[in-house]
Amino acid sequence: MGGTFVAAVGIALGAGAMARADSYVITLDPSVVRMRAEPVSGRLILFFITERDGWLSQTDPIQGPFWSPPQPIASVEVRNLQPGGSVTIRQPEGSFPDSLETLDGPVRVQALLDRDMTVSSHAAGPGNLYSDVVCVELSARADETVRLVLSNRVEPQTPPEEAGNVRWVEFRSRRLSEFYGRDVYHLAGVALPPRYLEPGPAEAARRRWPAVYVIPAFGRRHDGAARYAKLLKERAGEMPEAVYIVLDPDSPLGHHGFVDSPNHGPRGEALIKELIPHLQSTFRLEAAAQGRLVTGHSSGGWSALWLQLNWPEVFGGCWSSSPDPIDFSAFQMANLYEDSNLYTDAAGKPVPSYRGRDRPGEPLTVRMTVRQEGLMEYAMHPAGGSGQQWDTWEAMFSPPDPRTGYPRQMFDPRSGEIDRTVVEHWKRFDITRMVTSDWETYGGIVTQKVRLACGTDDSFYLQRAVERFKAAVEKLAGDVEGPGYVWLVEGATHGSIEPSLRDRWPREMIEHLRRHGL
Repeated sequence: MGGTFVAAVGIALGAGAMARADSYVITLDPSVVRMRAEPVSGRLILFFITERDGWLSQTDPIQGPFWSPPQPIASVEVRNLQPGGSVTIRQPEGSFPDSLETLDGPVRVQALLDRDMTVSSHAAGPGNLYSDVVCVELSARADETVRLVLSNRVEPQTPPEEAGNVRWVEFRSRRLSEFYGRDVYHLAGVALPPRYLEPGPAEAARRRWPAVYVIPAFGRRHDGAARYAKLLKERAGEMPEAVYIVLDPDSPLGHHGFVDSPNHGPRGEALIKELIPHLQSTFRLEAAAQGRLVTGHSSGGWSALWLQLNWPEVFGGCWSSSPDPIDFSAFQMANLYEDSNLYTDAAGKPVPSYRGRDRPGEPLTVRMTVRQEGLMEYAMHPAGGSGQQWDTWEAMFSPPDPRTGYPRQMFDPRSGEIDRTVVEHWKRFDITRMVTSDWETYGGIVTQKVRLACGTDDSFYLQRAVERFKAAVEKLAGDVEGPGYVWLVEGATHGSIEPSLRDRWPREMIEHLRRHGL
């Protein structure tokens, strides 16, 4: 989308003048409303980009929030906006990083009305409305009016046509439909190994295939199956001869992690009792658990480990990389059981959330603090419905908040103060705590079925929880041997760990399947 320059109307303030009050006037174009007389409601979000150079200067603001560097955001709740009507935003609650009055210089701004309740992504939510990008020169010494028009509509995404060795699955979930009170569908992308499609004798047609279930990282979805379909053809012989099934972990409140929760519904149970049996029969998949493997990275890594530990009779092996915090005493840089504040440490210093380096060999530097991340989410949705990372964890681990209808917030997003009563609800999702408190149940699963890897320079400090998990497991396992392990990859970040796993993990999966005659 291109940018339309709007000349800012500025009035210089003299001594003693009233505080500035820039106005952002957002108008609903009737042409994007399906029923011309239908009013619309939702969260109206302003996304800004102040960077003049680099990749952000070429990016649409509604692709935010951005982490490196964070960019301004503000929002208001809108109810029954009539087609042709307007909303004026002046001083919204919780705008990030400060009041909109502090913006100075050239900015690019875009408005989006988030009214979809089927997916977490505001930029991809079907029926969401957004403006073109507007470029404006703001002054910290003048009142200005910026006008935007909601003239674009997000259309439902449809998967690419089925071609070659990729298939798309859409299967209604009875359990989730009952929970939400509307039709909810399991979505999955299925990548088939080349031999699956080869014509052959009747015996080949009756062959049962092992399956590798892939859980995408935060923000990713089932359309990643196209990548695995390509890999299965390009790396034939190096990849397990198995059907790769990429699941969709997305929900209206973010990555649901296949956790059964009062906010997301019975996501794990629906996967195990509905989708997997459907895939078994549709794609002639191996019925034995040893022929059903699960893997994932980041949020998908946490989800894969959670599924393996809670459904050991369903999955025969787990390969989890750089999982979201698996020990809540090392939740990134915080100890949720002892710290009082998520934004500042005991010395009052800002707690980092994300770090990176511009070039290999350079030292890691902090790119975003937890305070910045939390306040961006608050600016998007003060009640906790942004679908971003911290709101996602609250949807997975917290009880519902009857006052707001959203998950209870584990911390005050304005101050960072941790709510100890909510942390009590989170405890049962602390994987280290779960495993060590019931080693008799989980010890054999960990030592025999779990392969876990994380870089020592993880971008989100996730190695701290993995280190604690590793120490606790090794202490309890003693001399017990098995194919399971915890591997800390020296110098690897959240993204650069992939080459270390690219060859090792497929080989291990192949060996696992051979060992079990599959």
